[in-house]
Amino acid sequence: MKMQAEVIREGELEKRSDSLFQLWKKKLVVLTKDSLSLFPDGHKRAKGKELGFGSILKVDCVERTGKYIYFTIVTKDRKEIDFRCPDQSCWNASITMALIDFQNKRAIQDFKSRQE
Repeated sequence: MKMQAEVIREGELEKRSDSLFQLWKKKLVVLTKDSLSLFPDGHKRAKGKELGFGSILKVDCVERTGKYIYFTIVTKDRKEIDFRCPDQSCWNASITMALIDFQNKRAIQDFKSRQE
């Protein structure tokens, strides 16, 4: 049985679809210390997509407009996933800080394992 990770933040983000028209779709997002989970239609009951921080390279291309902050999550296989959030919500900063924390802990573990 999988343990529930501690939730850092939960709320709504808009993700740009991969379709031809590239429409923005609202997603319920759950940020933990290890991943970012996206749920369609604002329900955690539905099957979500989990982006583990081990597969994320960086948060990139942060751009502010009057109403939104646009940012891109780049995966290690160079896939780009575009998001936007209301200007004051700072989701990009929350995700970036959680990712940095994850990467730092991973680097410390790797260093310690090489020392043993």
